[in-house]
Amino acid sequence: MLMDAELLQFLQGLQTLHPLPRDPNDLAAFIQRYEAVSSALPGPPEPLRVNAGIFHLNVLASGEKTRLDARLYLPEGVPRPVLMAYFHGGGWVAGSLASHDALCRQLSSDLQVAIASVHVPLPVAHGFVQAAEQAQQVLITLGKAREKLGVNTERLLVGGDGSGAHLGLQAAWRLARQAPGSVDAVLALTPLVKPDFNTASYIRCANSLTFSRDDAVRSWHSLLGGRWEIWDERAVLLHGNQPIQRPPLVVIIAAEHDGAHDDAAALHDWLKEAGARCEFYGAPGMPHDFARLQHASKAARHLMLSGLDAFAVQAGLREPESAAAPA
Repeated sequence: MLMDAELLQFLQGLQTLHPLPRDPNDLAAFIQRYEAVSSALPGPPEPLRVNAGIFHLNVLASGEKTRLDARLYLPEGVPRPVLMAYFHGGGWVAGSLASHDALCRQLSSDLQVAIASVHVPLPVAHGFVQAAEQAQQVLITLGKAREKLGVNTERLLVGGDGSGAHLGLQAAWRLARQAPGSVDAVLALTPLVKPDFNTASYIRCANSLTFSRDDAVRSWHSLLGGRWEIWDERAVLLHGNQPIQRPPLVVIIAAEHDGAHDDAAALHDWLKEAGARCEFYGAPGMPHDFARLQHASKAARHLMLSGLDAFAVQAGLREPESAAAPA
């Protein structure tokens, strides 16, 4: 199971230009490095026909009103596109609208949907509780704002990568209990699922150039505040209970060279056992965060397109291509 050679070479060069901080406990340095690396990622060979603009969402969670930063991406030539609420990754502490700008533009172009990328911070005082509640309120608020945003008023998709996929999944599940059918489908790119760092994939990918085992521990520690015993669906997706009633479709795209790979596979099996509609697509030779790296490797771009095509069909965004006639 070798990583794609083209992508490995790019990542090795990237680590030379942006070495890891010397102090493993210097969270601010890791956040700064994440943004610096994000700005060095290659983009598409040609400009995308996508318009973007900044807006804000006012949400109420944990008794506090918060003004969240957001960006709306609209594909040109698509009247009233379906809206996807997108939560960016970065281990709950790093990442920003800027770090995921290129990915959101690409998703909007590839899927021909509107993307509402929303930055949900992780407040130290409330930890995962406030972040989870804010993510759910984002979905409710965007659902009500679809007419104003000029998008399809009948459908709502959710997307996210890494920790952002975690935020989107738990918010969509809990909202489904309150308002069945309010979310149609969730696109989970290399999702973080639970704080178990002794799976075969975490051991195999302990020194990953994109998301090491140390990165995973640091991320989950930030979310849980060091309280590893927490068993709450807002923090641990595999919490032992059935996640939802009348669940939205979940499409998981998991990278082979990702410590979180085995957890993503377990999430798929758990959802299927609970009667949820869930599809799993593997990405051989790919590391965590390969969605943002897709223009650094032909294989990464091909796998992303294949996964997005499958999601588009599963979510009803496009009709499946007719089978080729037999020779």
